[in-house]
Amino acid sequence: MTVSASRTSPGRTESAPGSGSNGANGMYGTNGGGSAPVRAAPAPDPPEVLDATAVDCESPAIPCTTTPTPAPDTDEPGTARSIPTVTITDLASFRPDTPDLASEPDRVGIAGLPTNLVATTRTQTLHGVLLGFTVRVRFTPDHYTFTHGDGTTSTTATPGESWQTTGDVQFTPTATSHAYTDRGRYTATVTVAYAPAVDFGDGTWRPVTGYITATSPGQSIRIYEAHTALVAHTCTEDPHGQGC
Repeated sequence: MTVSASRTSPGRTESAPGSGSNGANGMYGTNGGGSAPVRAAPAPDPPEVLDATAVDCESPAIPCTTTPTPAPDTDEPGTARSIPTVTITDLASFRPDTPDLASEPDRVGIAGLPTNLVATTRTQTLHGVLLGFTVRVRFTPDHYTFTHGDGTTSTTATPGESWQTTGDVQFTPTATSHAYTDRGRYTATVTVAYAPAVDFGDGTWRPVTGYITATSPGQSIRIYEAHTALVAHTCTEDPHGQGC
C-alpha cells in the first residue's frame, strides 16, 4: 500500500513525492516493493503581527487595523480656543487717558480755608490684540489719590464736585477739598486707579485683579493769607477802601 500526502490550494492539487500508481516515474518511488515514508504537509507560517498604528486591509490572512484618530487641534480655524487668564502685567500696552485736575477758587486759595479739588475722568474702552485674541479692555475709575503739593495726600472714592454743581458757597468743605496751612505756591495732582476688565469677543467682561493708574498734569495753586480789618463801608460801597 502506498500512502501519499497532498495539499490542496485553489485551482490545483499537489502530491507529495512517492510511488502511487505511477510510482516508477516519481523522484522518490518505491524500490523493491517497500513503502515510502509519509511526509506531513508543512505547517503554515504564523500570521504577521502589525504595529497598532499600521493599516493593512488587503491581505485576508492579516487582521485589518486602523490608525487611531488624533485629538482635534483646538488652534485650527473654526474651533473654539480656551480663554486665557489675564494678569495686570498683560495689559501693559493698554493705557487709559490721563485725568484732569481743577481747583476752586480758580487756582488760588486762602491759607486755613478749604481749596476744592475736582478730578475729571471717565470709563474708557480700548480695542486691541491681547494674548493672540482680539479684545476690548475697559478701564473704570475706582479711587482717586490727591497729592496736594505740601507733603500731604488724600484718597477718596469720588472725583469731587464743584461748588457750583453742589450749590454750596465758596470755601465750603467737600470730600476732596484741602486746607493749606501756609501761603505760597503749590503743585497739586490727582492719580486715578482704574479697575480693568477684558471682553474676548463673547460679550462677557472678565475682571482683572489689580489696578492701572494714570496721573494728571500738575495744577499750580497760589495760596494767600487773609487778614481782617474793621471798615466803615463794604467794598461795594467803597471800592477803594482797605482790603478792596
